[in-house]
Amino acid sequence: MRDEEGIAMEKIEPVVKTLSLNVSAEKAFHHFTANIHLWWPLAGHSLSQADAQSVVFEAHEGGRIYEVEKSGREREWGRVHHCDAPHRLIFSWVLEAPEKATEVEIEFADQDDGKSTLTLIHRGWDNREDGAEWRGNYDTGWEGVLAEYRFALN
Repeated sequence: MRDEEGIAMEKIEPVVKTLSLNVSAEKAFHHFTANIHLWWPLAGHSLSQADAQSVVFEAHEGGRIYEVEKSGREREWGRVHHCDAPHRLIFSWVLEAPEKATEVEIEFADQDDGKSTLTLIHRGWDNREDGAEWRGNYDTGWEGVLAEYRFALN
């Protein structure tokens, strides 16, 4: 489906989550990327589950997002397409299935009071045959993941 200008329109709405944070955008960005190993809930949100040991976010264009198993094996979650630190990230979300990739965009916006806002947009569900189901799973899943992020940030 395309709009009047020929731009592809998605049939399945993106997941959108917004958080108000008590830190600057710079600190929020750093915590999301460099500290992801401290807050990401690997036990319930990883490919390896009990065998997952850590997660790495390489915050630069072309950088990888991947989990590391206890054995040292790396399992790719996605690739960074755009990094405008500390304001914006766009990355693929592949979970070792590039043919079913979706896209995540995260914006970190400073507020006047030294606080910031994080907005996450997860889109591209039309790329998957099971997109509607996965969108529903991630709508709930991102809430839990971002709650861990916020808790570890404070």
